[in-house]
Amino acid sequence: MPVEPAGLARRGGRRVTPLSLAACAGAVDLIAIVGLGGAFASVVTGNLVTVGLGIGSTSDHAFAAPAVAVGAYAAGVALALWVPRFRWPGHLLVELALLGALTGGWIATDGEPGRTNRLLLLAAGSLAMGLQSVVARWLHESTTYLTGTLTGAVHDLVTGKRGQRAAAVGQLAALTAGATVAAALLVAARWSVPLLALFLLVVAMLGRSRLPVTRG
Repeated sequence: MPVEPAGLARRGGRRVTPLSLAACAGAVDLIAIVGLGGAFASVVTGNLVTVGLGIGSTSDHAFAAPAVAVGAYAAGVALALWVPRFRWPGHLLVELALLGALTGGWIATDGEPGRTNRLLLLAAGSLAMGLQSVVARWLHESTTYLTGTLTGAVHDLVTGKRGQRAAAVGQLAALTAGATVAAALLVAARWSVPLLALFLLVVAMLGRSRLPVTRG
């Protein structure tokens, strides 16, 4: 049955928030791996492998950044669950403050923070991504850990099931786009890269008026 234009507009509007959050995560991860010690801010499983590398090779340089990222991400998840469940977009305002701290530290060091500052800024970014992941879960979306999203999209494509294939491809594309624009800014105006993440987060907050009633 054809979908009315108004229905398409509402459906498209609902995608603004998850797409913007995924793009924000892509930008933050790009900052983390290129400028904050080589660890991801949100891809925890990849970081755990690098933690293992650091332990196995007894290299504190290989261990420190991914360990900080994993710990801060977990703390961000816990923070999102422990603090009162604010009305939308309360939790994302906390994320905005954390990314604001990252932005301030990045700009203050001209995008070239020393080792201690790198770890502090990485912790802020990973805290933000952990918190965002919980909000995305409440939205029944994935915006940071997207391996399962890719698996589901390929599964639906191969088996011919419609499922959430289009939404999954959109999330993956948004993550990639966020990282791509962040990489371009690193070359053109390194100091401004975290501002992209802040902008995308604000778009995500404006793209939705409330959280779903049921939260898992």
